[in-house]
Amino acid sequence: MEKVKKMIDEGHVVLVGEVRGAKAEVVRYVSKRTGQKEAFVKVTYVAELPGSAVPVLVEQVVSDQELDPSTVKIATVKGKWYAFALASLSFERGTGKARMLPLSEPVAL
Repeated sequence: MEKVKKMIDEGHVVLVGEVRGAKAEVVRYVSKRTGQKEAFVKVTYVAELPGSAVPVLVEQVVSDQELDPSTVKIATVKGKWYAFALASLSFERGTGKARMLPLSEPVAL
């Protein structure tokens, strides 16, 4: 709980939800700025908000290099509650999309 209190005291938006699943994947794209191929690895958590069945897809950038997604360690457990420090949050068509702050990890409650 101390970690969550610290996140709130630092002024971060915190989302609390029950994790329903998580998946790591590689995102590949061509940079508009440099024209070079780039890639990064992200983990997408599906979190369910308390008191409702609204799913939120929370994205966390794990590495700025292309790695094998099967080697990424996902430290969350399905069915447990976690707090996520967010950089952005939006809701569209009944589903939320959020991005975690860089270098932050989900905090177990």
